[in-house]
Amino acid sequence: MIRSVVLSTLLLVAFALVQSAWLGAIAVFGVIPDLGLLALIWISYKNGPVAGPATGFLSGLAEDFLSASPLGFHAFVKTAVASVASLLHGSFYIDKLLLPMVLGVGGTLVKAIAAGALSLLFGSAIHAYSILDRVLWIEAAYNGLLAPVVFFILTPLARVLAPERGRG
Repeated sequence: MIRSVVLSTLLLVAFALVQSAWLGAIAVFGVIPDLGLLALIWISYKNGPVAGPATGFLSGLAEDFLSASPLGFHAFVKTAVASVASLLHGSFYIDKLLLPMVLGVGGTLVKAIAAGALSLLFGSAIHAYSILDRVLWIEAAYNGLLAPVVFFILTPLARVLAPERGRG
């Protein structure tokens, strides 16, 4: 399990770096997809309630150090998303299209709710989504559309990122 968490965390940090460096070219109204979030959802769903949130916390903490956001922001948000995704561990069979899309949109909404909770606690220093703003809905749609692709790409890595005892 430790090996899986470390490798998953490194993968998510790599996704964060790719997002910040190259995905601006495919932005829609300034919104880019959150590939790391999609990978985290897949990892958490496959690994369950211990490895998923641990990966979310560690990758979020690393992202906090790489970004201008307050320390702990990404760690909290990614742990919340991973916790919710890991609750579904073993409950559903992930088909190739529909469930990844639902998980991508749902994970984006959980991310928005977690960021909103932090914003309520700590004020305007925290970036929060507005439920009425197009940014949230564009990101949710973008993540929903790309989730099947990310899940498909990650599936061959299941032996490394989701060891047998953790697979659902």
